[in-house]
Amino acid sequence: MSNHGTIIIGAGQAGYQAAAQLRVKGYDAPITLIGDEPHIPYQQPPLSKAYLKGELTGDRLPFRPENFYDDKDIVLRLNEPVSSIDPAGKTITTSKGSVAYDHLIIATGGAPRRMPVPDRLKDRTFTLKTRDDADALGQALENAKSIAIVGAGFIGLEVAATAAQAGKTVTVFEMQDRILARVASPAISAALQERHLTAGVDLRLNEGVDFDALEADVVLLGIGGVPVDALAQSAGLTCDGGIVVDAFMRTSDPHIFAAGDCAKSPTPFWSSPVRLESVQNAIDQANLIAEQIANTTTAAQPYHAVPWFWSDQYEVKYQLAGLIPEATMMVQAGQGTDGLAIYHFRDQALVACETLGNGAEHMSARRLLDQGNAPVSPADLQEHGTLKGVFKSRR
Repeated sequence: MSNHGTIIIGAGQAGYQAAAQLRVKGYDAPITLIGDEPHIPYQQPPLSKAYLKGELTGDRLPFRPENFYDDKDIVLRLNEPVSSIDPAGKTITTSKGSVAYDHLIIATGGAPRRMPVPDRLKDRTFTLKTRDDADALGQALENAKSIAIVGAGFIGLEVAATAAQAGKTVTVFEMQDRILARVASPAISAALQERHLTAGVDLRLNEGVDFDALEADVVLLGIGGVPVDALAQSAGLTCDGGIVVDAFMRTSDPHIFAAGDCAKSPTPFWSSPVRLESVQNAIDQANLIAEQIANTTTAAQPYHAVPWFWSDQYEVKYQLAGLIPEATMMVQAGQGTDGLAIYHFRDQALVACETLGNGAEHMSARRLLDQGNAPVSPADLQEHGTLKGVFKSRR
C-alpha cells in the first residue's frame, strides 16, 4: 500500500484548514500544501479593510507562523504553481516536477472577474484578491486623490468605505438600482446606501462606467469572482461553474476532493448545488474532508453547515445567516444601521436572517437554522419583534 499521503493545491483558507485539521484528527501520513503565492497562508478578509488601512500589519495576516508547518510536519511549498493533475497516475505536476498522492484536495479558490479597460487606465486599474493585490492598491491610493470603483458588491463597498475614511474622493458605479442587489434585501441596501452617502461616496446606480470618459487616479474592478477550476477541467473532473462535488466534498474522482470558493456543492439550505464564497464555508468544507481522509472512528456526515457571511463597512457590520431564495416573506425589525434585522421565511419556515449591527440576533438565527425546521413563524416575530423576544416568551 502506498504512503504518498495527501497533497493540497491552494494555500488559502480551505487549504490551510484542511492541512491543520488532518493533523488535529490524527492523520500521520505526509501532507504537502502547495501555493502559487510567495506568502505563507494568510487571512484574506482584512485585505479590503484593516490591512488596506494600515491598521493591521503584514506580520499579523498569516494564520500561523512559519514554524507551525515544520512543527506539524506539513511540507509547505510556496510560489510553486501547479500545471496539471493526472488522476489516473495519481500525480500532480508543478514548476518543480511531479509529486504522487493518495488523496488530493483542490482548494484553488476564486479569482476576480475582469473586464477590458483602455490602455491609458491599465496602470491604475486594480482588482483585489491577494495580499500582493492589496499592497499594490494601497500603494496607489497613498498618492491618489480619487478612486472609481466598478461594482457595488462586498469588495467594492468595503474599499469604498476604506478610501472614504482616508479622505479620498470615491465614486461607485453599479448597473443595478441598489447596492448589494444580488445578495441583500432592499432595506439592508437602503441603510448601507445612506451610510455611504453620509461619508461622501458618490453612488452612481443604474449606471455602467464609461471608461473612455472616466477620470480617476485609481480604478478598482469589484464585479464579482469566478472559480479557479482550470486544473480540474483539464484533468477531466466534472465542472459546472465550479468543481462539482457531492455532499462529502468528493469530486467525480473518488480520490480527489475540492473545497472553498472553487467548489460547487449541495447544501440543505438551497435547492441545487451552489458555489459559496465565504470564509466559514471554506473552513467547514475543509473540516469535512479532513475528517474523511483521517479515517476517524465516526462516519462523516454529509455537508450541512449553515452558510453565513459578513461585511464590515465603516463601523457597520452586515451579517447574513442562511441563503435567501426568491419570493420569500420578509419580516423587518428595527431601522438603520444599528440593530436592523430582516427575517426571510418560505412556507412559514425561517430560511435566512440579515442583520446590521445586531450580532446577537445573527447568532440566534444561526443556531435556529442549524437545528433545522426552525420553530419560529412570521407571526411569532411580528408579535415579539426579535428571535430573542420569541425565546423569552416561551420560557
